[in-house]
Amino acid sequence: MLQWITMRARGRRNAHNLYGSIVTLSRARVLYADMGAPDTVESRFELLVFHLFACLHRLSRSGAKKKYLAQRLVDIFFADMDTTSRELGVGDTAVPKKMRQMAAVFEERMNGYKEAAGKNKKDALAAALAENIYGRCCDEAVKQALATYVQELQTSLAQTPVADLEAGLFRFT
Repeated sequence: MLQWITMRARGRRNAHNLYGSIVTLSRARVLYADMGAPDTVESRFELLVFHLFACLHRLSRSGAKKKYLAQRLVDIFFADMDTTSRELGVGDTAVPKKMRQMAAVFEERMNGYKEAAGKNKKDALAAALAENIYGRCCDEAVKQALATYVQELQTSLAQTPVADLEAGLFRFT
């Protein structure tokens, strides 16, 4: 019985560690300094959602057994967004409405990225990300840099063993 409790606690801790890695990736200097992503709350949210999608997409291709980790990551994400909203000054009575709006945007982004990832076009996912970050106007060089970044991220995730992700480990350089 105690072993089950220990394994559950370890699973939660590992999910938090993996989420921390995803947050770190979404705040990478290369995205803001080299690719010109605006350093705004909205842009940070978009980049975090994209990196979370990339990890969730990787987990979804590894079988039904990994659904618990995916659900934990989503739960941690929304708990983080709740806390962040409060830290940004959203009042207690407005937080539920803000969270519903975020959930709707999150679902829309997940569906859009999933659709783009399902296309056979090489840069469809990067194009979807670019539109969410920069809007319709985006420099061609930035689009290419973003496409390279997305492709390298996907390759790195594909090469990361699921056991490492379950252990909360993911490094992308």
